[in-house]
Amino acid sequence: MASSTFTMIPLGASSFPSSRRLFQWFLLSLSSIHLTRAQDAVSTLFVPDTDTVIAFNLPPDSDDINFYVRTPDWYQYTAFGFGTKMADALMLVMYASEDRKGVTVSPRTTTGNTEPVYSPGTRLTIHESLINANADMIVNATCHGCRARLPRVDAESPMIFAVGPALDLGSDDLDARLRRHTAYGFFFADLLRATGPGGIPSGVVGPSTNASSGAELVAEAGGGATPTPGGIHRDSARPRAVAHGVLYAVAALAFAPLDTLLAGPSGRAGPGCTPARQPGEHVVTQTFRTPHQIIGLITVLLMAIMYFWGFAVSRIKRSAKQRGQEPPENTRYLAAVHRWVSRLVWLLLLVNVALGMKLSEQRLVLILAYLALALGIIIVLVPVYFCVWRCSKHRRKKEQQEQGLEMPTIYDHNDYGR
Repeated sequence: MASSTFTMIPLGASSFPSSRRLFQWFLLSLSSIHLTRAQDAVSTLFVPDTDTVIAFNLPPDSDDINFYVRTPDWYQYTAFGFGTKMADALMLVMYASEDRKGVTVSPRTTTGNTEPVYSPGTRLTIHESLINANADMIVNATCHGCRARLPRVDAESPMIFAVGPALDLGSDDLDARLRRHTAYGFFFADLLRATGPGGIPSGVVGPSTNASSGAELVAEAGGGATPTPGGIHRDSARPRAVAHGVLYAVAALAFAPLDTLLAGPSGRAGPGCTPARQPGEHVVTQTFRTPHQIIGLITVLLMAIMYFWGFAVSRIKRSAKQRGQEPPENTRYLAAVHRWVSRLVWLLLLVNVALGMKLSEQRLVLILAYLALALGIIIVLVPVYFCVWRCSKHRRKKEQQEQGLEMPTIYDHNDYGR
């Protein structure tokens, strides 16, 4: 009778997976499924011209928006917004922090094509904020309640983005001053695809991401911009802004001092000159908070007042002359106020041109050349003004003496008592 041999295989042998390995395999499968679902629920835009990545995720049953941005830190800032234009759009502006180890994320709004200002009512949660070894700013954050700021949630939700000039900002201030962008663009994001749990894990969008998925650039020209093959628009010089600066400088360096010189010897109180300002000119800020803008408003107001003031004084003098009378005594004081305020306006014009050049970030050599020219004009005109003042004073004194000699005799003492 043949005997049968039975071999017992222990539970830990390699022929059957252990319970521990089964559990590890189960966890790995779940994480893979979760990562796949998270990756499916993200729409990513890659902008080759600026080497920028912007990704979105919309959690279900929530008003929040998760976003991820990777962009070079040599831009003064990188920003994106919800909508087709800047006006009334919520924009998230990112720039390097003061210590350049993290990124400041500033929610902002604006009323038009002007500098956006901080919107304190927008709440953000920053999950990740750093500047890596490749000099890239990286932000992973959640904008709470921001879904209401979207024009619509569909496969082509409109968005805008922009990058600033190659300047160092380095600030923790959420309302830090921003320069005009050097490039901007429009894109559509598939927010239906981006709706799902998971947020934006670091493994979904990383340094190697160099392609768009669920988002695409839209070539939409406008505002004098030139679209590049990559779909973004490079800002060009604005003729109206240049004309504004040139007219302002000519008014400060030529028209205003010439007007004062001509008015002095002639003894007239002229209306003065007002530099033209082009309507619809590009404004950097939506609130007048720079010295250039404040002094500009004061200057324009004073020039408008002095314009009508000069006409009034001239009319009073002309009316008295037609009646064969001398102008009222206070007319001389009114004319003096007009002259000195006009000279103050001229000095404000000179200062404000320099402030405008600094605000528009003109080259230092141009600013120094203007300052040298303005100082030279002041050095030349001050003694000229002094000579004009002395001559005018001498002429008035001589006229008063001549008028005194021509006074009629009221009493003849030689015939008194006859």
